[in-house]
Amino acid sequence: MEEYSTTVRVSGFVLGSLMFQHLNSDSDAEGLFIGESLGEENSKITDSQTDHIQFVHTINIQKHVTCRRTHSFYNNACEVDKEKIKQILSNFKEENVIGWYRQRRNSSQQMTLKEQLVHQNLRKVWPHQELIFLLLTPSDGTSSGSTHRLEYTAFIWNGSQYSSVPVSISNLGMLDQHDYWRVSATCPSLSHCQAVKKHRTKFFCSDDDLREVEKVSDMNDALLDEMKTVSEKVEKSERLVEKLQADITELKEAIRKRKKKHQDCDDIEKSTSNEPKENLLLCAALRALFPNAPSLRTQTLTVQGFPVLELCCSTDHGIDIPTRLPLVLEPEHGMRKRKASRGGLLKQKSHVTGMSNKRKNTIDPNESDSGSDTEIEMTSPNASNSPVF
Repeated sequence: MEEYSTTVRVSGFVLGSLMFQHLNSDSDAEGLFIGESLGEENSKITDSQTDHIQFVHTINIQKHVTCRRTHSFYNNACEVDKEKIKQILSNFKEENVIGWYRQRRNSSQQMTLKEQLVHQNLRKVWPHQELIFLLLTPSDGTSSGSTHRLEYTAFIWNGSQYSSVPVSISNLGMLDQHDYWRVSATCPSLSHCQAVKKHRTKFFCSDDDLREVEKVSDMNDALLDEMKTVSEKVEKSERLVEKLQADITELKEAIRKRKKKHQDCDDIEKSTSNEPKENLLLCAALRALFPNAPSLRTQTLTVQGFPVLELCCSTDHGIDIPTRLPLVLEPEHGMRKRKASRGGLLKQKSHVTGMSNKRKNTIDPNESDSGSDTEIEMTSPNASNSPVF
C-alpha cells in the first residue's frame, strides 16, 4: 500500500518578513519563493499490513524575493516572461525557485482564474519542478486597526485541480513530536557568498576539492594497505592457532585413552591379584598320579570341609609330567612292579598250596610237618605287602 503526502515548511522569520511587507504596503504584493524540495520514503509495518509505504514530499521555503509591483513577470494575458524573472532573481539560481506568492487584502482563501493561469504558465517555464502558490489574505481584526489578521493557504497542482496542502512553521511551537526531523538551511545571503568566494582559494583547489583532500586520501590508502597486510597476518596467525588447538585436542584425547587403558590394566591386575592363583604344576601332577580322584583338584570346600566336585579343575594344562617331575612317577612305577611281583608270588603260593593239599591226601600224617616246612621255604622272606614310595 502506497500513500503520498505533501507538506510546505516555512521558517518563522520568513513569515514575519511577509507580514512586515504587508504592513508597509498599501496595495497587493507578489513575489517568488526560493528554497528546496525534498522527498522521503518511509516504510511502516503494522499488524494489519506488512508493507505500508509512505512518500513524504516536503517543500522548504527559505527566502522570498519581492517584486516591486504586481504584474512584474507576466502581462495582462497571464503570459510569463522568463527574462523578467531572471532580472527579479538577480543573484539567485532559477532551479532554486519553488513557487510564488500573492497578498490580497480583504478577500477569500481561493485562487482566482488569473492566478491559476499564471501558475500554469510558470509550470511550463520549469516543467521539472513542483511549484506551489501561497495565498496570503490579511485583514483587520478589529475596527480600530489595533489587531490584524493574516490567513495563508498553500496550493499545488495535483494533475486535475488545485488542492491545498498543510503549511508548517518551523520555529513556532510544533505540536507534532518526532524523534528526528530535518529543517532545510536558510538561503545564503550575497555577503556570505562574497566572503566564501574571497577565501575559497585558501582551502580549495581549481577542481573544487579541498587542498588537503588529496593528502588525506593518500594517507587513507596507505592505512588501508597497512590494515590489509595486518589482516592477512592476523588471519595466518588465527589459522595457526586453530591448528595448534586441534593438535592439543588430539593429544589430550590420546593421553586420556592411554590413561584409561592403563587404568583398565591396573584394575585387571588388581582383580587377578585378589583371586587365588592356581598351581598348574601341582594340578597336572595330581591329575597324572590320581586320575580317578577329581576331589584332589579343587580349591573350594564347603562349610563342613568337603571338596566341591563341581568346581574341580578339568583342564588339561599341557604339562609333560615325566619331563618336569621325573621323581614323582618313578616311585609309582616301582610300586606297580612290586604289586605285579606280589601278585605272581601269590599265584605261585596258591599253586604250591594246591599241590601240598594233594600230597596230604597221598602221604602220611607224619609228613605234614615236612610239608609245612616246604611251604615256608617257598615263601620269600623278603616279600612284603606294604606299598613302596
